[in-house]
Amino acid sequence: MTRFSSEILGVAESPLIRIGTLAEAMPGAIKLCYGESDTPTPEFIARAAYDAARAGHTFYTHTAGYLELREAIARKVLELHGAAYRPSEITCTVGATMGVFIAVRAFVHAGDNAVVVTPAYSTFMNAVTLAGGQPRAVPLTLDAGRYVLDLDRVRRAIDARTRLLVVNSPSNPTGWIISPDEQRALYELAVSHDLVILSDEVYDRLAFDAPVARSFASAADDKAHIVVVNSFSKTYNMTGWRLGWVQGDERAITRMTSAAEFVTSNATSIVQQAGIVALRDGEPWIAELRRTYAARRDQVSTALRAMPGLSAIEPRGAFFAFARVDGLADSAAFALHLLEATSVAVTPGSAFGDGGEGHIRICFASGETVIGEAMARLDAYMRRRAG
Repeated sequence: MTRFSSEILGVAESPLIRIGTLAEAMPGAIKLCYGESDTPTPEFIARAAYDAARAGHTFYTHTAGYLELREAIARKVLELHGAAYRPSEITCTVGATMGVFIAVRAFVHAGDNAVVVTPAYSTFMNAVTLAGGQPRAVPLTLDAGRYVLDLDRVRRAIDARTRLLVVNSPSNPTGWIISPDEQRALYELAVSHDLVILSDEVYDRLAFDAPVARSFASAADDKAHIVVVNSFSKTYNMTGWRLGWVQGDERAITRMTSAAEFVTSNATSIVQQAGIVALRDGEPWIAELRRTYAARRDQVSTALRAMPGLSAIEPRGAFFAFARVDGLADSAAFALHLLEATSVAVTPGSAFGDGGEGHIRICFASGETVIGEAMARLDAYMRRRAG
């Protein structure tokens, strides 16, 4: 008889996977359930990968990644956030998900706990569970039509076994961006309780009020209490390339790198070379991408405001609308029926933990025509539901 570990048994399949699987098998389905653009990686990055393969970059690299890539990341972090990191304080990973996993494993032991600001992508909660720890959700609250951090509730969630505070800003799924005051307050909590803040900043370049969302690296006086995870996936339309990084103090990064050697070895060498070019030449691409997503945000926000039974706070970052459905108690069932009735796939809010139920997440990273058709179908569905 097969006996699975309690940690593996504690990881449940995400409602997103069920909806996505059904949508993939449905001809003509509009898939707004995934967190990615429907536009391919830009040609200058794809060309860089081709050139790298032709030039012989087809061998193992150091587990932490090419020195040139880590130097390029350090330059970009300094340029954007004014935070100085050495290459030895950066390790490259197979996507940000891998970065989250090794960071959690570095700090959370069996019997420990981690406070996670929610709604949040299920990677954080499940990584803590797989480490033998207990995830403690602290939902965002609403104040004057905006999401805010409930600092008192964060404080109450911390105890002697708390090892991490996990924050994702700009947020998937809400589009919330943490304020400088909230960052400073969390940092002071981390210092006073000797905790580590794990800050997922993969959407930092997709902010609508500034060219970049402020990093926790800018708020901290030291690196010992801050670990930042970032990625090439969202900024450069490189989701399938699987390239991310973790930055922190050298002692922590060294330990994470040693662990990664026995999990994934190094990120793909060809992709690392393409990442160097993306960082070097990508600013014009990012500026245009932000303009495009701002237009899609406005398109979706306008459409949602006109629909009966839906309400959504306009996101300040990322590329998701997180809409509350009036009277909804089972968002997974709602998303399934919506898909069956309209061939539009959205993500159930229950996929994002406490505070997510009763909502649906709509990704607006697709083109204007695709989003327009999806919103028209959703509008018709909501009017039938209201009637």
